[in-house]
Amino acid sequence: MGESAVSFGQRVELARRHFFREGKRPDGLVPEMVIRSWERSRELGLGTGDRRVFNPVARYEKSLIEERSRPLIASALPEMEKLHLSLGHAGWALACIDMEGIVVSAVCGSGIEARDLANIFQVGRNVSEAAVGTNGPGCSLTEGRPMVVRAAEHFLDEVRPFSCAAVPLFGPSGALVGVLDATRMGHGEPVTILEPLGIAARAIENRMLEALQGALTMGFHYRPDLLDTPLEGGMVFAEDGTLLGANQSARQLLGLGGGSGVERFETLFDCPPETFRRALAGRLDKGVVRSDGGLRFDARFQAARPGAMLARLREGVQRIHALAERRALPAEAGSGAGRSEAAGFDPVAGQALHVARRAFERDIPVLINGETGTGKEVLARRLHDESSRSAGPFVAINCSSLPAGLIESEFFGYEDGAFTGGRRGGAPGKFELARGGTLFLDEIGDMPMELQGRLLRVLQERSFNRLGGARQIVFDARVVAATHRRLETLVAEGRFREDLYYRIKGVRVSLPALRERGDRAALIEALLAREAGDEGVPALSVEARHVLMTYRWPGNIRQLGHVLRLALTLAEGEEEIGLQHLPEELLADFDDAVAQQAAPLRGNEVCLRDIELEAVRAAMARNGGNVSATARSLGVARATLYRKLKLLGLA
Repeated sequence: MGESAVSFGQRVELARRHFFREGKRPDGLVPEMVIRSWERSRELGLGTGDRRVFNPVARYEKSLIEERSRPLIASALPEMEKLHLSLGHAGWALACIDMEGIVVSAVCGSGIEARDLANIFQVGRNVSEAAVGTNGPGCSLTEGRPMVVRAAEHFLDEVRPFSCAAVPLFGPSGALVGVLDATRMGHGEPVTILEPLGIAARAIENRMLEALQGALTMGFHYRPDLLDTPLEGGMVFAEDGTLLGANQSARQLLGLGGGSGVERFETLFDCPPETFRRALAGRLDKGVVRSDGGLRFDARFQAARPGAMLARLREGVQRIHALAERRALPAEAGSGAGRSEAAGFDPVAGQALHVARRAFERDIPVLINGETGTGKEVLARRLHDESSRSAGPFVAINCSSLPAGLIESEFFGYEDGAFTGGRRGGAPGKFELARGGTLFLDEIGDMPMELQGRLLRVLQERSFNRLGGARQIVFDARVVAATHRRLETLVAEGRFREDLYYRIKGVRVSLPALRERGDRAALIEALLAREAGDEGVPALSVEARHVLMTYRWPGNIRQLGHVLRLALTLAEGEEEIGLQHLPEELLADFDDAVAQQAAPLRGNEVCLRDIELEAVRAAMARNGGNVSATARSLGVARATLYRKLKLLGLA
């Protein structure tokens, strides 16, 4: 029989009275994990009446967090949408939360209750225990296990109307990377969503595993009916048989811990070497394997197409080299079929990549300068992917977005008991997780001075120790740093260490702003094709193309991508993208230019006035002279259209 809401409510209220008023431990009244979380929350200085959950989240943080968490979101969002659809109208909101307790993606549905949930799960909201006390995702992150928190079990009074369940998400290395949470309005009724939530979490972990793109993918289980399901054990191996990553099911089936050292196929399974070679060559689809402990598993194998990874790499490098030698394109170029996304590298960016690649391969630190949105992390990832360390991890840290009190533990990890609220057993830091790969220090110009000295010592001594620990850990990663600031100026002002500056500035490359690039036309077409995917690429009208070519793009390539994504959405089902499909801020510049009778474009005899004249004439013709319909199709107000008609002599 299910537990009644009354008996649950009575027990929790009694527990709260014992704990918060009388200072007694309410053993047996609420789960032990809830009591531990209450204790941690109180030690962190939180009060039950604090207002911490419904505060607004800064807008500018959203794009930074989404960019930083792109791989996790790409794996989580499809499974979240599937699960939310299957839950129907049960009122659940789903959220993906990263290791720091920050919401990176959410699916909340519609309705009055969903609005409150959407307010809670804004991208950028911190729902860790340190921020908001006892709650499902915060406890799951701390305990490293599934967690249910109902109604008054929450620490803060303001979230007592809700019930939530959360399950951990583990990356291919076995390390905790975040949690998947389900929350709805609820006053203590039993929560039965843990099982579907756990299956969705396993599917997310499998997507992260697939993203490794190794030489051989293996699925196995002692129950053949669970092959090709989210519950199968999954592993990805390199061409030499080294394990690149495994999902939690595989680690549980084989008794592997996270970060348990270098594992190889022949040490994991009682198979002759010929078994791995046959599977790698594509001559083995299914088979039976045994663990080194004698357990029997049915297995399936999927080998990457021989030479596929090398072929992709060579093709990408050839395209970049060809584009680096090409002159800047005229405005109407780049519209030909088959033009690839790699066309986004103009001669300056192509030369920057060439110089950086040579330095990076020789383990010389690379410093990337460029405005926000110019593709600094894209360049860093390309350096990693095209290097001899591509099989290792790429670990990115945004030095400007970490809370000051958590920076050191985030960088270097911590041992068990190093501080209150830490995970049992401690946790590795980013420097440790980057072993054998690349460490990307984004926005290093915003790093606090007190941490700069510690970073310098690590780069010089190539070793460090976790917070609260004495064991020396070897630092084995190549370093790429990036910033939009002028570090020379910060050094002169005493805000950045000079010795650290010269340590990270082995080779400095500068990425041009989008407005300075000569390949804007080709880049627009490449990004448009990427955003359109398999749906087909609609044509750009003359006026829309001109607006995209002449706008100054303060947000650079990232902003261009967002604009094209919006335009494709608004133009769905139409043959071309026009002015009416572009955001207002782009059209405002266009309107000003027309009103001022702007000079003709360089190298082009068509002027802005002629372009808009043709656009308005075409829109009026399509709408039979109806001013209201024309204004709607152009995305402008009727008063604006009347003003343009008068200006253009069409009134």
